[in-house]
Amino acid sequence: MNRIGLPLFALLFLLCMPLGAQQVLRDSISYYLGQEMASFPQERMSIHTDRPSYLAGERIWFRTHLVDALQMKQANASRYVYVELIDPAAQLVKRIKLRPDSLGYFHGHLDTEEQQPEGYYTLRAYTQYMRNVGPDYFAHRQVFISTPATQDLTPHVRLIENDGTVATAIHFSSVGCADTLVPQEATIFPKGTLEEDGIRLKFRDGVAKFTFRKWEVNDRRTFLLQTVYNNKVASRFLSLPTDTTRFAVSFFPEGGSAIVGCNQRIAFKALAADGLSIEVEGEVVDDLGQKCALLQSVHLGMGSFVLNYKAGRKYYAHCLAKNGAKQTFELPQPKEDAVGLSARWNGDFLRLSLLQPAAESRQRPLTLVAQLRGLVLYANPWDYSQPRITFERSFFPAGITHLMLIDDKKNIVSERLVFNMRADVKANLTAATDKLAYEPRQKVDLALTLKDALGYPLKGNFSLSVVDGHDVKPDSTQNIFSDLLLTSDLRGYIEQPLSYFQGNKLQSYQLDLLMMTQGWRRYNIPEVLKGNVTEKLSYPLETSDVVKGRVEGFLKGLKDANLTLLAIRDSLLGTHVAIPDKDGYFSFDQMEYPERTKYIIQALKSKRGSAGVFLTLDSVISPAQPQLKLLQPRTPLLAERNYVMKMDQKYTLENGMRVYNLGEILVTARRKSNTAGDSPYYSANVSRVISRKDIEKGNFSSVLDMVRQLPGVAVIGSEVTYRGQPTLVILDNIPEENFDYERLIPDDVGDLFFAPPTTVGPVFGGRGANGAIVINTRRGFVEKNTVNNNMAIVRPIGYQQSVEFYSPVYDTPEKLKSTKPDLRSTIYWNPAVTTDEHGEAHISFYTADSSSRYRLAVEGVSAIGAIICSEQDLF
Repeated sequence: MNRIGLPLFALLFLLCMPLGAQQVLRDSISYYLGQEMASFPQERMSIHTDRPSYLAGERIWFRTHLVDALQMKQANASRYVYVELIDPAAQLVKRIKLRPDSLGYFHGHLDTEEQQPEGYYTLRAYTQYMRNVGPDYFAHRQVFISTPATQDLTPHVRLIENDGTVATAIHFSSVGCADTLVPQEATIFPKGTLEEDGIRLKFRDGVAKFTFRKWEVNDRRTFLLQTVYNNKVASRFLSLPTDTTRFAVSFFPEGGSAIVGCNQRIAFKALAADGLSIEVEGEVVDDLGQKCALLQSVHLGMGSFVLNYKAGRKYYAHCLAKNGAKQTFELPQPKEDAVGLSARWNGDFLRLSLLQPAAESRQRPLTLVAQLRGLVLYANPWDYSQPRITFERSFFPAGITHLMLIDDKKNIVSERLVFNMRADVKANLTAATDKLAYEPRQKVDLALTLKDALGYPLKGNFSLSVVDGHDVKPDSTQNIFSDLLLTSDLRGYIEQPLSYFQGNKLQSYQLDLLMMTQGWRRYNIPEVLKGNVTEKLSYPLETSDVVKGRVEGFLKGLKDANLTLLAIRDSLLGTHVAIPDKDGYFSFDQMEYPERTKYIIQALKSKRGSAGVFLTLDSVISPAQPQLKLLQPRTPLLAERNYVMKMDQKYTLENGMRVYNLGEILVTARRKSNTAGDSPYYSANVSRVISRKDIEKGNFSSVLDMVRQLPGVAVIGSEVTYRGQPTLVILDNIPEENFDYERLIPDDVGDLFFAPPTTVGPVFGGRGANGAIVINTRRGFVEKNTVNNNMAIVRPIGYQQSVEFYSPVYDTPEKLKSTKPDLRSTIYWNPAVTTDEHGEAHISFYTADSSSRYRLAVEGVSAIGAIICSEQDLF
């Protein structure tokens, strides 16, 4: 058999040495894949927070680790990282923009609101450049935000029926007591926002029944429940229950296609109606009732079995879920002329063999290609003289390798993903304190040492968090290791990614099941193989703020105009000058200002001032639309009452007493004047409203950027269409055709939404046949001349100014004896710790009033691309 034993080939390719690379580069497959990687290098990212759970009103500290996808080293091609806090209903809560610190690292903070509803929120981070591969590859981190007011009351939601509508029964109890409680008031907001009209629940015998209509159920099946109990208002996100008798099982023949007449491994994945895994067992039978195989899931609903397809037969899987539900599923049918690639790890060897129909006698020309993150590791014709090809584990770098069989027409006929774990991918971090135990408010000196797998010192940079282990439970679902090696290469939702790195005996098998059942493709490989290499990106690298446009006179560009830009934030921060080209086009670049800065652009003729000068700005690339990749866990995180009360006390000491609005105040204040709900064109069929709050959070540069966020609506240039047809505009209840969106700036708008044809068509006839963009202004629109034709105002997303984590210092007797409680849960946070040439770093901090069970969490990358990931008890 063939054995590729040493990683010499891959090493030579990386170093661009000609000796081992010549035969591969001569092959067009390797050439085009190399061209694609060179023209479209990719980034990946991971988010590290100081802890996984917070109390409403607290600050979330975080670091985003941005690395080059190939070498896993720190990346700094992109100048900015965008970080968003998204609520469980997939609505944007906050968005910030980070620029790197003096060493090139991205870190910042997000403040939660005092009245933030309880639930699982998602931190999402990306660069504009990462948008070229899509939101599936953004960095995500789930955090739980709790509120003190929810501790007294526990809701229970039960599904009654699910036939077009979702009927539920809701009751309440208290922690540690099964008795049913009835709150003073309970209100449901089906779409998950307090800005809509809530529906008051009515209780009978302690139970309230509520039916969600089809259009009230969002994609996340999430709603908002607000209660008043003991005169405290509590809001929390809840998931709608699903039909536990419904589940789905998908089947994945190894290599991509079912093949007749050979023993083929079939992987499967079972999902419940909520999108999370469900354990199943069962048997596979053919259409004659003959039993062919047994199946049983082994990890998160996944498993595999071997099946030999017979010509002309159909196969079915009779599945029994763990909850007793039964269903039958048809397996994929074989494809004529299909071949497949089989892969098996056997210790430190990967063995590849060819799957083909038993009656197949011809040896069709096939090429085996292995690529990792765009780098071609192997590309050679398939050798039919050998039963299999064997690779040593050391040949492959750590992570996911994409194996392909390609025919002589450069079509991919079979694909297989394999995961390789190597010891050298992870750096080893040791932490030593100067004492074994500490008193409250005592100084801790911590020595950190970073080494590679062979014990040599490493330079590296990492974020570091020290938390009180009594208060904070570790995140058992993900970390930088699972982010960079696994989830950043796979499409869709990966449930509990950290479970694949627990070091158990089944780890390799579980990872292989994931490789066989999860979609993947960062590059458009089929197109690249045919020579269609990416030449132009929709989202180029962002290196500074840029404002582009054109200055015109009457019917032509002005090449002799003087253009100035003023950056203002409370006072003048900077002035910039641009010179238009011969057609009047101009660009201001190399600008960078903090958040809440606005740009005022003015164009003047060199001799005649502003007369006859018209300024038009290009549309700015708006941030990505909020989406959620992570699913809500089935079991909500129940924050320990002692921890919540402790954190609430800390919040009160630092910010004053929390304000709990009474229910009747909320009812009268829930709706504001001149909102979408007041419009006669608003209906339950409206899919999304861009509210004033959304506008303030979204930092939109123009009204057209806001319109782009509306589902189903397309904006090309200044034209707005719905299903390819121009829409009507209704401005403050007045219909307008051929509306000029430049008449308004985002500050003018109170809210806007798209009213579908079914709503406005009956009112406006043919004019409303394509729906309408409904815009409600903040004070009723008045045509203004505050901005002349030669001027424009832009409100970019400025960068967040850095704030240092406060860690108290008890270096005097007075401070040590202070009666003010020190109730920190995050004892110390440092987003950028760097080791020296000896692999060493030293930090110090003081303990809080609780001085035991401190836990250290470290995440980062070394100078050579080794992942730094460590979580350990300090004392």
